[in-house]
Amino acid sequence: MKLSFPPVITFICLIAQFVLLSTIPIPIAINLVLGLLVLSSSLAIIIFSFMELNKFETTYVPDGDPEKLVKTGPFRYSRNPIYLGMLGILISVCFFSQSLSTFIVPVVFFFIIESTWIKHEEDKLVDKFNNEWDEYKASTRKWI
Repeated sequence: MKLSFPPVITFICLIAQFVLLSTIPIPIAINLVLGLLVLSSSLAIIIFSFMELNKFETTYVPDGDPEKLVKTGPFRYSRNPIYLGMLGILISVCFFSQSLSTFIVPVVFFFIIESTWIKHEEDKLVDKFNNEWDEYKASTRKWI
């Protein structure tokens, strides 16, 4: 068996982790690190999405009337980056709180937004942008 065989590498790395943990542990609240990472990423997605909408001079109001179909910036990767950022903020609270029960809230938020606002907005976009919307929808994921 080769030393470079992935299971062997994994086993060696596991041993190294346990050696480091027992000799020079550096405690860290990983939940805080994850919470801050998710929170900062989510806020960045929201801010960049608003900047992109502003650049194209179209509405960011959920019930507003869009002037242009924005397909650049964060909208290149997700049709709903602002909602994705909002979901991320809720998930970051789950990490900060260290409570499994708080994960119920982002799941509920996801289903509420999915079944109400996203459906409403997509119906409006298909009416206004027809073929352009169909192409965008086919090439870009709804969430991530």
